[in-house]
Amino acid sequence: MICSEKSACESASKPTALAGWDEKEGFFLRSEDKKFSLRLTGQIQGDYRAFLDGRDYTDVDTFLVRRARLGIEANMFSYYEFRLLPDFSNAQAPGAPGQTRIQDAYLNIHYWDAFQVEIGKFKQPFSYEQLIQDRFVPTLERSIFDQLVPARDEGLMIHGQKLFNNRLDYAVSVSNGESNGDFDTDKRKDVNARLAIRPFSDAEAWPILHGLQFGVAGTAGVEVEPIAITTLRTPATVTWFQFNSGVRADGERTRWSPEVVYFWGPLGFAAQYFHQDQRLRPVFTGAGSQFLVDVPAEGFYILGTLLLTGEERTTYSQAISPLRPFDPSHPCLCNGAWELVGRVSRLRLGEEVFQRLPTGKTTSITLADSTRFTAGATEFTLGFNWYLNRWVRMQFNWEHAWFDDPVRLGPGPGGLLRHQDSLLTRLQVIF
Repeated sequence: MICSEKSACESASKPTALAGWDEKEGFFLRSEDKKFSLRLTGQIQGDYRAFLDGRDYTDVDTFLVRRARLGIEANMFSYYEFRLLPDFSNAQAPGAPGQTRIQDAYLNIHYWDAFQVEIGKFKQPFSYEQLIQDRFVPTLERSIFDQLVPARDEGLMIHGQKLFNNRLDYAVSVSNGESNGDFDTDKRKDVNARLAIRPFSDAEAWPILHGLQFGVAGTAGVEVEPIAITTLRTPATVTWFQFNSGVRADGERTRWSPEVVYFWGPLGFAAQYFHQDQRLRPVFTGAGSQFLVDVPAEGFYILGTLLLTGEERTTYSQAISPLRPFDPSHPCLCNGAWELVGRVSRLRLGEEVFQRLPTGKTTSITLADSTRFTAGATEFTLGFNWYLNRWVRMQFNWEHAWFDDPVRLGPGPGGLLRHQDSLLTRLQVIF
């Protein structure tokens, strides 16, 4: 049968297996009464990044393993969900060196959808974009402001899903307050919360409105430690801002972010705004330590996707199963699923980062060097995704980034660049 992996008759005649491979679950083990189950998951992403402006001597064209993960998901007594996910890649974040690291390690107590308790290391309830599973993000990398949102952190969370006939999700957590770290150097904790509403999800509403979702999230905490995010990059990892060494967080940090998401057949759309206020000191000791600067940051992204080959999705955390999985024997009839992707995102810090703070009659100090960096950057990404089957995906992204002020990326006058173009490609295998 062309473009078909197995017939419906074969599927229906198979008895329930206790171990093996399932097209949706992957490799699994489970007890006969289904109260205990274990699933093995895997993810490998092989990338290539090319930077197209020859005047850029900072960014180097490179092959890399972006993610290399082998995880375990278990369900015990039907109500206790466990996940362990280490990463063995050589680049676990844009611009970051690789090391073996635990991404997820948590237990979720799930007696009711409406009230669940989760403890361990997990994604914090804040950014819709960050909460998309890494294996399913439509672009190779998330938006330019994603590097400032809370991602994975240790903590405790109370959350619920599908309340009021699938109209409401909520989550509240207490965490260490690290953006994506493993160790807390500050005894104070952060509070994070997110609310998502789908007002037209019931069957009586117009079908065209079923996929509309609104959300809002916020965090609050006090940070007294070296600033966690010292360098800001484009999604393609081009550096456009860096704090001076010695800059410390010393005071309140608040973040909030409204969102809107919409799905209709093959069309997907998501938009999000981000605002952060954080108090910083230029140095911890010495003349400059007297200054406490409140630095704002704000950004946004707008993301759109379109499946060209008839597939549909209802969320971005969803595997795409091509209607006609790719078959090299019939490449025209069985060509997989094709998707167009477009995104624009922006992040800007307050001009306070370049403000000169007097430390003497003839001396001053700043949070960052205005002769090398800029306070704001914007990126536009255009991409194409090819899903050969449910498990294999190829991605191609072109990113054009432009900076509010010239950024030092090479030597001499020509090394101050106002924009940079990058090409990113990925081959991903998941199970």
